[in-house]
Amino acid sequence: MSETKVLLIDVENVVGPVNPSPGLVRSRIGALLAAAGPVHHAMAGYSRQDPAGDRVVSVLAEMGVCTWVVPPGTDAAEKVLLAHARYAHDRGCRSFVVASADHGFTALRDLGTFDVVVWQEQEVSARLAAAARAVHRVPRPACGARPVRHQPTG
Repeated sequence: MSETKVLLIDVENVVGPVNPSPGLVRSRIGALLAAAGPVHHAMAGYSRQDPAGDRVVSVLAEMGVCTWVVPPGTDAAEKVLLAHARYAHDRGCRSFVVASADHGFTALRDLGTFDVVVWQEQEVSARLAAAARAVHRVPRPACGARPVRHQPTG
């Protein structure tokens, strides 16, 4: 896995926190997948109070994105995505792309290099921008924009 990169998606930060529609998830996650370029795999993290009523996990599965759903809590998605990054790092990964504007992801600098992918108008933590190799800003797609299906490279 040393020559590949892993995409970490903070769903609540780049899609929204309250039961987004399947169309919105498809269009926004699809745009982020396209912006990230070839990756070994993509891992999305988010919290849900009632996982049984969650449709996001199914939409992400259709798109080839792994998910880690956790109970709500302070920085819950960041914590699980960073745990996954450490797992990938232990297996040789040294390159990441993070779809989030939250400063907690500065911890990725201890694991290798990372880029940030965010919406054009989204505010990015100054600490995160300083720690990242690059910040890539992409247009935020409207709900219903054509989705992109993720194809892992590994």
